[in-house]
Amino acid sequence: MNVNSKKHEFLNNLILVSMLVYLFFLSRRGGDTKDIISIFIMFLISIYSFKNGIKGYLIHKKDIIISIIYLILVSISYIIVDEKGSDKFYVFSHATIFSIGFMLVLLNYKLEDKYTKYILPILLLISISSIYKGIIDVYEHLDVIKFYRIVGNTSTPKYAAELGIYLFLGLFSCIYYKNICIKIILACYTIIVLILVFFTQSRGSFLAIPATIILIFTIRDWKKGLIIASITFTLMFSLFKYPSKIDNKVRVVNRIENSITSKEKIKKDARYTIYMEGIEKAKNSTLLGEGFYKYKGNNIESYKNVDHYHNNFIETAVTQGLLTLSVFVIFLINLFISMLKNYLKENDRLKKYIKLLAISIFVFINFYGLFEVTFYFEKIYQLVFTIIAISFIIDNNGTKKI
Repeated sequence: MNVNSKKHEFLNNLILVSMLVYLFFLSRRGGDTKDIISIFIMFLISIYSFKNGIKGYLIHKKDIIISIIYLILVSISYIIVDEKGSDKFYVFSHATIFSIGFMLVLLNYKLEDKYTKYILPILLLISISSIYKGIIDVYEHLDVIKFYRIVGNTSTPKYAAELGIYLFLGLFSCIYYKNICIKIILACYTIIVLILVFFTQSRGSFLAIPATIILIFTIRDWKKGLIIASITFTLMFSLFKYPSKIDNKVRVVNRIENSITSKEKIKKDARYTIYMEGIEKAKNSTLLGEGFYKYKGNNIESYKNVDHYHNNFIETAVTQGLLTLSVFVIFLINLFISMLKNYLKENDRLKKYIKLLAISIFVFINFYGLFEVTFYFEKIYQLVFTIIAISFIIDNNGTKKI
């Protein structure tokens, strides 16, 4: 082995170890360690690109250009906002640099095929801490669990989004592995996560998860997609049409039934008022908006203790402007198409499931973004784009060793 080969192997191993450490700290609540390591990884990838060329970046040049334009516009909205502060910068940096920016830098890296088999087990392992916190939360509030919304040591909206990601991780891992013992373990994992999702009483996740499942199974096989859609709609119809007494119903079903099952109920729901205010503001918004996360630490006009508009697109239009909203929509559509093409051309079974997992998570977080502003979910947004990056760097058309 010559000197260049040894240097390449050392750099590659250093990147892999750094990624493992990064994922470990990403699984924990809070802390800046994960961000420091992600900066270090981006630095290592820069060296890797200098040594090996930029073939990966050239393959994804359209994705990179659109993403950079979007990041520039978001950055401008942060610059023009009146009040900044460390908290707002933390949210901004995780909505841009440490999520989308991290993904873009990783696009030029090629993960060797021999490491692909470890991706699902590692992702499952890093999810255990979060799931454990949810189980403890349920146990500690067992006496009032019918009315209590679990938070998993964070906030309910963030925890519901995180559980949605792990639900799809468990589902696709269960489908992929053929060993019956592993399937049973993963089936239990998936059921536990699903139960925790119900205990969050999150209307957003309860609606986004079925919508994502229908879309994903339609992508896999449109006939199966129709069957899944029929089953899903039948189950949801049964929950609302033939409920038992209100005390015995699933609490999240009560929340949905009491808020969105009729025009009158929709208008009485808090989110309707919040959305209407946001839409009116969006109509009068400038190209660059009022400024990134304008109302953080303050209140919107229609509600106290509410500092955003509970919708990615409305929030973007108001705080980041109509121009940024347009580019944001283009960014999402383009990234979805790129991920879909990446999935459809894949022949390897494991890689195909990893790529389908990434698409599922991307679709879910954006469906969920119709009810919550998900780009304010710092750690969750990092996790989403890390998994998307992984789905790209397992390609065989990446940069080759020299």
